[in-house]
Amino acid sequence: MDEIRDFLNKKLSSPLDVPPAKVAKLPSGDMEYVTFGEGKPLLIIHAGGGGFDQALLLFKRYVPEGFQMICPSRPGYLGTPLATGQTVEQQVDALAGLLDHLHVPSAVIVTLSAGGTFLYPFALRHPQKTKAIVAIDAISGEYLMPEQAGKLAQAFFMTEIGLWLTKKSTVYFPEAVVKNLFQTEGYLDPARLEARVKEVISSREHLEIIADLVYCLADFKNRQAGVANDMALGAKSQWYDFARITCPALIIHGTHDADVKFFNGVFAYERLGSKDKVRFWIEFGTHFGFFFAPDSPLAQQKFREFLLKHG
Repeated sequence: MDEIRDFLNKKLSSPLDVPPAKVAKLPSGDMEYVTFGEGKPLLIIHAGGGGFDQALLLFKRYVPEGFQMICPSRPGYLGTPLATGQTVEQQVDALAGLLDHLHVPSAVIVTLSAGGTFLYPFALRHPQKTKAIVAIDAISGEYLMPEQAGKLAQAFFMTEIGLWLTKKSTVYFPEAVVKNLFQTEGYLDPARLEARVKEVISSREHLEIIADLVYCLADFKNRQAGVANDMALGAKSQWYDFARITCPALIIHGTHDADVKFFNGVFAYERLGSKDKVRFWIEFGTHFGFFFAPDSPLAQQKFREFLLKHG
């Protein structure tokens, strides 16, 4: 356990391993972003509580060689002012403007969780810029605070002081923090929950992902405006006209996701107008099932295969 604590302490007290962000001057306002790798473009739309750093850290280990990741901070996150795009349509148009700024005619659009609020409208508003879409445990319509997110969970994961405590607790009580995370974002019986926690604690890769997630979330002050805006937009979102989306699509979703419920993935997959669409349901996968579940390696392989085929 001392070795684990030393590793987590080093991770959580050192600067994130990400390149310096750049700022694009767009017609709608400034947008912060980084690029990583060389090759075919992937636009990564980050999840709630994220930013360019979260997108890069979560996906870089799973993207094959021959691709360039374009990771912006959405409006209200880090160095991108909320004024750059407060509505869904404004955010989507700003993301399209970033591709224009980078002279990228089209890209595969990848997202996780709350990024789905913008993924599907992007494909609808800018089909010529959308080579294909990948939605991982992504919102596909109205989003409300999940019943699992009780007052205690909200205090730890949606307040500045709570996230500071979570960051400190991750070093000294990693099992408790991981267990709390999975209880909040998944439906697992006690035996599976305990087994999942042990799997994460025994894996250096999994611990690194946990540390990266906590590090980004703990920087809440610089992401708070984006989180609040995401919640407001999710509460009034409508189910999108998926039949009009005809590009290739990959939908990955955990069957036991308590945050973005499984029906979001099913609904999107069944309604998409794409002739070339693939689904992968992660059995007993929670909201972060793409990273932490028995079937995670299979989901990650599907992801790589899809990028290689459609990138």
